[in-house]
Amino acid sequence: MQKYSQKKMSQAELRKMQRIQIELLAEFDALCKKHGIRYIIASGTLLGAARNGSFIPWDDDIDVEMLRSDYDKFCKIDKREFREDTFFQTNKTDKHYPWLYGKLRRTGTQAVRLGQEHLKMNSGVFIDIFPRDGVPNLALLRSVRGVVAAMSRKMLYARVASRTSETFIGRLGWSVVRLIPKQVAFGIAKLLSLVFNEKRCDRVGCIGYHGQAETNGFRKSWFTEMTTLPFEGEQYYAPADWDGYLRYVYGNDYMTPPPPERRQITSPLSSYSL
Repeated sequence: MQKYSQKKMSQAELRKMQRIQIELLAEFDALCKKHGIRYIIASGTLLGAARNGSFIPWDDDIDVEMLRSDYDKFCKIDKREFREDTFFQTNKTDKHYPWLYGKLRRTGTQAVRLGQEHLKMNSGVFIDIFPRDGVPNLALLRSVRGVVAAMSRKMLYARVASRTSETFIGRLGWSVVRLIPKQVAFGIAKLLSLVFNEKRCDRVGCIGYHGQAETNGFRKSWFTEMTTLPFEGEQYYAPADWDGYLRYVYGNDYMTPPPPERRQITSPLSSYSL
């Protein structure tokens, strides 16, 4: 098993990558406004906007989220409307891409996640675009949906874990799971999005991302009732109840930064080119 190590960025390099991501976010925002598509800045991006109107200093990505219906609209935008050096990556536009959400990437750059060096997909600097599907109110159905969604993610994650698992048995087990074609996982996710349509549910969650909050779902109103917040000198869409969103994700003391030892990049890179 080939071992890779994290390539640590200087503050100047991190800021340069953040500026590329800001460009991508501005382009994404302009396209959404042009086509009447709703979205919100989310997760650490929303947290940074709420704290000080900018990136959390050690954050290395931008997250946006949208309902499935809006995501589907974004997917239909003609690629000629994007900048020549922008690539909208999904499992339909990049046959090597194994995830259930999209990325907007800057071609001519590189940002390879640690453990994903062997994936042949486009690996430019990116922002994440997460679609949200319905989460049922009934606890049993919610649990079933969560289990099936996790299964689809593991089928895809096997392409990473079969190389990165610490033990031989682990790598062997994940290698067996990897034999399941990606299209099976994509089909399961599609079925979940149809069965639990966001238009029929009060809560929504991302099939392609893990976490108890995703399994339990987020209030759909956070994606339909919006305001704007300043982020890196511009205004971007955010939940009108952004305080409720952030309390749900990070707890009531979300405005308090973590201790210095926890202020580190959450998704380390093994190589990059800016």
